[in-house]
Amino acid sequence: MKYFGWIFLFFIMLYIVPLGSRPMLFPTEFDHAAIAKEMVETGSYATVMINGDAAAEIPPMAYWLTAGSFKLFGVNNFAARLPSALAAGITALLIALLVRQHLRDEKLAALTATVYLSFLLVLFIGSISQVTMIFIMAVTGTLGTTFLAVQEPKFNRRKLLLLVLSGLSAGLGFLTDGMPALVLPLLVIIPYLVISGKLKELLYILPITLICAAIPVTPWLMQMTLEPETFDRFFSFTAFKESIGTLPWYLYILELAAGTFPVWILLPAALMTGRESWKKMFHQDLSQFAGCLLIMPMLYFLIFRNGYGSTLLISFPAIALITAMGLQAYFNNGGHHRSFDWMLNIWALLLLICGLTSVILWFIPGAVQVCFKYLPLDQVVLLVWGVTALIGGSVLLYSKGGSWRSRLYLFFFTVAILPLGFSWCLRPCAIMPEETVTSLIEETCIIPAKSVIYTDAELLPLVSWCADKNIVIRDIGEFNAKDLTDKDNTVCIIKTSEDPAWMTLPVADCLKTRGIFTCAVYPAANQESTR
Repeated sequence: MKYFGWIFLFFIMLYIVPLGSRPMLFPTEFDHAAIAKEMVETGSYATVMINGDAAAEIPPMAYWLTAGSFKLFGVNNFAARLPSALAAGITALLIALLVRQHLRDEKLAALTATVYLSFLLVLFIGSISQVTMIFIMAVTGTLGTTFLAVQEPKFNRRKLLLLVLSGLSAGLGFLTDGMPALVLPLLVIIPYLVISGKLKELLYILPITLICAAIPVTPWLMQMTLEPETFDRFFSFTAFKESIGTLPWYLYILELAAGTFPVWILLPAALMTGRESWKKMFHQDLSQFAGCLLIMPMLYFLIFRNGYGSTLLISFPAIALITAMGLQAYFNNGGHHRSFDWMLNIWALLLLICGLTSVILWFIPGAVQVCFKYLPLDQVVLLVWGVTALIGGSVLLYSKGGSWRSRLYLFFFTVAILPLGFSWCLRPCAIMPEETVTSLIEETCIIPAKSVIYTDAELLPLVSWCADKNIVIRDIGEFNAKDLTDKDNTVCIIKTSEDPAWMTLPVADCLKTRGIFTCAVYPAANQESTR
């Protein structure tokens, strides 16, 4: 268990510490956080609500978890992102437990979990408020417990317990993102059963899993039957056809390559383990299962392209496992570690070059505005990034000639400190409008209980997240000039400054602009003008 202390420290440093240090990133973050915030404010958890409108086709599990986080830690960015971060950590733990249970190898289990947490896409998705990471956690739980159940030679109590856990995990996945929680595991499990000659196991795996999955899902399905149109749409083939994407197939390949950075720096060492070692490795049950997990979801997304690229994360546990097994075989075979040392030396030199360049740019006035014009960065990012990169690169290069184990630890150390320093240098901007909109609302809606905000449909989650719970928020499509005759409430309209619709709106008492947003203020008739 001593290695799991390292994993825990690595996870806390890389995932938990930076959570509250930056503003919200993307519209999906505002969507997710605003829904959970509305659950807490209204006390209505049975149906997912978006600004008062029911959206029952959206499974509620991820929003329940975020709402629970808000109850514990308050409505803030840290609490909004915490469920995703914990889901990433639990997924890594599930992978480690799978390796430990099947191979009885604690070192390999710890290495696999650390590799998984080091993937750039896992770090990114696990650090924002979103459904995806929670869904990946549930699917990983389903796949891992099903695999362990298949390894049991007889139908005993342990096998039944594992299948029950698999079903419950599938049910939680269904409550997070719907049918993919059942479809994607089957795409992996059925080919594996065929390869391993255990297809008959499906005769009891499938019914037990589905029955247990129905336990957490049934109450929500009963709630959905109250909305027949939503129910039909959620389970219809039409909804599946509409979800089929048109993105070029190669974008998934590029995202896979970018998402596994910087761990693929270790791949040359993993691939140099020798033909016999790889042959022996891929005759193992866990390696065959990892191969199915790597290939089948990728084929599914390449054919249908009906999921966000982030759902490729379902294959990342397999990549982490194969990489860790290759590294272990490479070092256990007594190799000269040349490819491993060379790749780490190149990584160290790259860090030194980037760090030195950043420090030099920090002394040049306006370097951030010129080099990072469209990025939400402060000038200090150059200094922080430069210093951390120089430290990491220097330490890693200084360890040249040392043991491979210490150099591997130092590699993961550089993976951890760079994002940690980088996250504290983000500032609000056009793509991070949280603080901008919050200050705009605070300046205009002085009395929240007597304020009404109209905004565009795509901005509703953003405004809902930033606004006080006592402020009424409505779609701009509901706006009527007669609303301006309200004697008690101040009416505000928030839109982007470039929106041509400003030309058709009534002349406001005053206009306030912050960043790319403008707010038109129409004071109540019994209040003094703010002109």
